[in-house]
Amino acid sequence: MTKKTLVALAATMALALPGVASAGSAEMDVIVDGHAGTETRSIAVTVADLNLASTNGMRRADSRLVRASKQVCGWVNGSVLPVTDGFRTCYGSAIDSARSDLNMLVQRQS
Repeated sequence: MTKKTLVALAATMALALPGVASAGSAEMDVIVDGHAGTETRSIAVTVADLNLASTNGMRRADSRLVRASKQVCGWVNGSVLPVTDGFRTCYGSAIDSARSDLNMLVQRQS
């Protein structure tokens, strides 16, 4: 194999392995959807590494959902722009839906 072929093969494997590693944990993901105007953004938040039966695990999961909800609704950390009504609506809907999905996930595991 040429050096160019090896580099291409290594790059392909590097991109493919995270997908393979996370494929088994897809059932432990909470999808956070944000609808801002006509745009919809989604982020998959994994909670596979957390113990959802513990208070600490649920607190960490909720923190991830809050961060993802802000992100899909266009929040920029350090922004000096005031929060708009559109952001509030988007965030409220995103976090409520994500928390509901998390609670269903916890109930399925019980």
